[in-house]
Amino acid sequence: MLFSDSDSCKSDTAIRDISLQPTTQATVMGIIKSTFCFMAGTAFGVYLNQNYQIPNLKKLADTALLQAKQIEEKYRKSKKKGGDDD
Repeated sequence: MLFSDSDSCKSDTAIRDISLQPTTQATVMGIIKSTFCFMAGTAFGVYLNQNYQIPNLKKLADTALLQAKQIEEKYRKSKKKGGDDD
């Protein structure tokens, strides 16, 4: 017998380990796929922005923040001048 049982187990494990490693081609395809999705989404966003009235979210957020500050100042509890914290 050329190989013992323990040698065959070691070679099977080595073959399984090699098969689990990603290949370079699969890695490159993953990068291309994710880049393609990003570029397609960007192009779609540009198309929507040019052809439809998309609201400016930064302007809306600033307006909402300003209104929240005004409401807070209007309904804020006044500080008492005395040392009484109740």
